[in-house]
Amino acid sequence: MAAVVGIFKPYVGDLKRWHFAVAALVSLILVGSFADPKAVSEQAPVEAPEEKSAESGTAADVAPKAPPSKWTYDEQIDQMRGTVTKTARVTSLNEVNLQFPYGTVGGYLDVRKRPTDGLNIMFSVDSGQILCRSYSDGHISVKFDDQPIKNYGCDGASDGSSDVAFIRNESGFLANLKKSKKVIIEAEFYQQGRQQFMFDTAGLEWK
Repeated sequence: MAAVVGIFKPYVGDLKRWHFAVAALVSLILVGSFADPKAVSEQAPVEAPEEKSAESGTAADVAPKAPPSKWTYDEQIDQMRGTVTKTARVTSLNEVNLQFPYGTVGGYLDVRKRPTDGLNIMFSVDSGQILCRSYSDGHISVKFDDQPIKNYGCDGASDGSSDVAFIRNESGFLANLKKSKKVIIEAEFYQQGRQQFMFDTAGLEWK
């Protein structure tokens, strides 16, 4: 602007300084009107910074999921009495070959609670004769994870079924079961010796 004022000053008499300022401003406006409009439009657009999703994260931020439980659950409602029988069952990871007429059988571990007789722990097989009688010294050997082997007394079913055994000390067994991830049950079978069944017992939900 000072240069423009210097141009006008020799040719003008006693004009005031603001006259020169106005003249300079008019000159700048005229120069801007003849500028190439493409010079502005060709500038690269400014990109907005990319927003990071709150849900994004590294693999280390995601907690590993627990493997699915092998337990299945069932509730049976007695409509007449208004009571509920709750059952949790897990199937053995292995099968055992018994002699004729039984063949290959799997094992089952059931936790049951019903109003008539409370808590029951049952070990059963598809077919076979488990030697667990209340009048004998029948027992089932159980290993919870890496704990020492425990022997639990057992009873047969009241209806005479030989393929199921009711394990005694139910509350103690259940306490160990809820903390365990793997259980091995060994039971004696009629003319078949002692057989072992392995169970994945992690994740039992029982109150």
